[in-house]
Amino acid sequence: MQFWLGVLLTALMGVSLGLLGGGGSVLAVPILVYVLGVEEHAAIAVSLVLVGLTAWAAALQHHRAGNVDWKGGSLFAACGAPVSLLGAYFSKRLPGAWLMLLFGALMLVSGAAMYRRRLADPGEKSKRNLLVLAACGAAVGFLTGFLGVGGGFLIVPALVLFLGEPMKPAIGTSLFVIGANCAIALWGHWDALHMNWTLLLPLGGAALAGTFAGVAASHHFNAEQLRKAFAVFIVLLGAWMMMRNLRGTFGM
Repeated sequence: MQFWLGVLLTALMGVSLGLLGGGGSVLAVPILVYVLGVEEHAAIAVSLVLVGLTAWAAALQHHRAGNVDWKGGSLFAACGAPVSLLGAYFSKRLPGAWLMLLFGALMLVSGAAMYRRRLADPGEKSKRNLLVLAACGAAVGFLTGFLGVGGGFLIVPALVLFLGEPMKPAIGTSLFVIGANCAIALWGHWDALHMNWTLLLPLGGAALAGTFAGVAASHHFNAEQLRKAFAVFIVLLGAWMMMRNLRGTFGM
């Protein structure tokens, strides 16, 4: 029963990635740890495989509609890729409970950011601020290596605000950046990656199916209500994770 719940939740993660360009990847580690019982460090490594593959697949789907800025995305990824290895270095030196505590805090922040961020295209392009963009790329890269998240909740607003991307190209470009960051960060977690193909194959299939559905819906569906509902869910799950790991870490 728990296995199929994990498959279902992984499919929903894929839907969010394809539809919103982010947000869903923050669920991969909690699904692996709390639903499927994977050890925390191994879960981060496996999540990088799942999130990276689905992000690449979704980016190619968005590319067919002309919604990927490969040049701007490459600049963003180039700033984050080296820092993702630094994040992986520090990640392996923290106990699993501390990682999950920090993950819960990140979920609270990302859920609040998703809830407040509008998904409508901006009225006009913003002036490109390459210094801020580089800082955002580095921050996302570190989080990818440290916690195994794609960081789309940061990438999409940064692309809209600092590269002046319209919303749909920002979503497609975000997926390309997520895939690139995950591929680099996986090198830093390779020793924790224990491939259980009976687990990875169905989860990967579910994530890909959800991603294709999310990309198809992104062309026709108003994602505003889904975004808000998903953001509330992430905040509640993040709060639960923090309470659970605060008790385990500090005896609260």
